[in-house]
Amino acid sequence: MNDERSIEDIREDRHEELQEKEEEPKEEFKRQASQYLTSEAQSRLENVRTARPEQASMIERQIAMIGQSNRVNGKIDDSQLKEMLKDLNDKDSDYSIKYR
Repeated sequence: MNDERSIEDIREDRHEELQEKEEEPKEEFKRQASQYLTSEAQSRLENVRTARPEQASMIERQIAMIGQSNRVNGKIDDSQLKEMLKDLNDKDSDYSIKYR
């Protein structure tokens, strides 16, 4: 029984390590994205994170990539962020229903 428990403990430790490694890039994207956003846009992104965390992560990744490629003139304001969110929502809802 001790062997089983130690194996289970090892599994839990490994699982925690993997979760920490997975969260590191998300935090890096979050940090990078925040430097390209105005305060209003940052506030909106935090509201989006509350409702849809996966969507907020995707937007942060997109903003970080845009910033790294020097395609940002100044900072992304609230209206530009709204457009990005709208485009992302349009892509997510792109499906068709076929009736037979």
